[in-house]
Amino acid sequence: MKSRILLLAIIMAIFILFSPSTSKAITLSFDPLTQVVNLGDQAVVDLIISGLGDYSAPSLSEFDVDILFDPSILAFDSVTYGDPVLGDQLDLWGLGSLTTTTPGVGFVNLFELSFDFPWDLEAFQAGSFTLATLTFDTLSLGTSSLDISINSLSDAWGYSLTATTQSGSVNVIPEPGTLLLVGSGLLGVGYLRRRLR
Repeated sequence: MKSRILLLAIIMAIFILFSPSTSKAITLSFDPLTQVVNLGDQAVVDLIISGLGDYSAPSLSEFDVDILFDPSILAFDSVTYGDPVLGDQLDLWGLGSLTTTTPGVGFVNLFELSFDFPWDLEAFQAGSFTLATLTFDTLSLGTSSLDISINSLSDAWGYSLTATTQSGSVNVIPEPGTLLLVGSGLLGVGYLRRRLR
């Protein structure tokens, strides 16, 4: 009896050691990670998820994240859910999804819940795609970090997923026209000062 249990334990250990791992490193990040924007222009950034199963489990059925930014440099303007090329990967068949956007001072909360069947999400969802495209207005010069705080991520069956996050940044610089205008004004003042002497 003891030898059977020992043999069974050894077989299970070998199976676990040599079976392919189903866990993947799921990551939430921005595209582009860093960008330079002129003051007065808008910053547009994609929130990307990667590391899901490519048309297999694990897939994503729900996300609830906060995007954090410096409110003295950026102001949230708008969001579009879904991938611009692949479409909304949480609404594969046009059944709809529940989305909410809640802006606050220095953050915006993004939430989406799929109405698709779990087996459809696992069979037809890409492994990497854009969750949402965010647009920010620029308010002042400086660099604002973009950080992701995960409230929840769920797979096709509603089980919790863990993920790492990668921060981004937006560097707001003066408009080239403004710099040229100020620079030429300073040169003009310097020239007039010399002529008067």
